[in-house]
Amino acid sequence: MSFSDSEHEEGFNNLHVYLHNLRRTNLHTHTHIKTDLMDRFQSCFLAIGWVVYFVRLQGNYLKTMFVIVAKDGNNLTFPIAFGMAVENNLFLMRLKESLGQGREVAFISNMDDVALKIIGNFVLDNIKILHYATAYFPIIRWNVLNMEVPQYFSVLSLNQCNIPIITLIEGIRENMQNTFVERKWQKDAKVCWLASNTDPPTNLVSLPTYVYLVSDFKTTCVIDLNGHTCSCGKWRSLGITCGHAIIAARHSNMHALVDMVQVYYHTDVFQLVYQTQTVHPLPPPSEWEIPDPLMVVLLPM
Repeated sequence: MSFSDSEHEEGFNNLHVYLHNLRRTNLHTHTHIKTDLMDRFQSCFLAIGWVVYFVRLQGNYLKTMFVIVAKDGNNLTFPIAFGMAVENNLFLMRLKESLGQGREVAFISNMDDVALKIIGNFVLDNIKILHYATAYFPIIRWNVLNMEVPQYFSVLSLNQCNIPIITLIEGIRENMQNTFVERKWQKDAKVCWLASNTDPPTNLVSLPTYVYLVSDFKTTCVIDLNGHTCSCGKWRSLGITCGHAIIAARHSNMHALVDMVQVYYHTDVFQLVYQTQTVHPLPPPSEWEIPDPLMVVLLPM
């Protein structure tokens, strides 16, 4: 399907009105539009409700999409925000405003070497070593190495990219809405997994106050069942008991495995997330509220 320049122009002209009504129907939604001195579109940011992924759009006016997702307790991608831009501008400042204050946030990105060098220099000059990942995770530093773009964003094939901006955003919003509805009624979600079917052969030494030494004939780890830590680093990083901790818990007969994982892995929490996070549709354009003052957004150069 092809669209005329006038249809693209109409989409940009109505973008501010559309996002205004999207905020009205979806509370706590964060949006931002940036234009140049001539009121021509440069970028927009939208967060309904962490990892930044670039999707190339082969359109006449939009060149790059920024997709921001996290992972839920069932290892599924959880949509956070997205944006469109004419150039490869970083959306980190808008993302920071959307997320608010927090320390348990990490970015996984395939940005080019120049951006990584700039960010790296800033971190080295401004962040103390106390905040380095290695200060807390000497062995296992993080639990996610890569994320694929969610399937509902992968629908943007090359022949679907050159569409008006409101049509593009509305299509993504609709896919997000369908995703939340489907997962909301996913009654058989197997979220809380605790151990593999077979455990490796181990030696176990019991120490006082629920502290154990477990050896798998390669390494020897110290497990503190009360503190929910293992020196391998996996328990703290993943929030799920590692094999060493499972063996220690079985030996102690005092700790239920279900109580040794983070609460967000439980099925009831998984379902509660999608029951409370709903993406609402917009009313018909004839019922849209006109913001005051109205922002002028023109076609980009």
